Amino acid sequence: LLKDFPDELRADIAMHLNKELLQLPLFESASRGCLRSLSLIIKTSFCAPGEFLIRQGDALQAIYFVCSGSMEVLKDNTVLAIL
Repeated sequence: LLKDFPDELRADIAMHLNKELLQLPLFESASRGCLRSLSLIIKTSFCAPGEFLIRQGDALQAIYFVCSGSMEVLKDNTVLAIL
């Protein structure tokens, strides 16, 4: 949808849409340019209850931030932690 917009406008919109995430302490020392670049590649995902986000042994393709809700860490169908 935003592909046809000018780069500056796309970056401004992405910064606004990802504002909550980009304000985490993890990013506090990042420059505005870095945050703008990051905001353009952030992808939002939703998981339904019971859905697996990643399984042990999977190669990581992304970094995940849980912005709302919770998730369980399982091993052999036993809950090790609730995050």
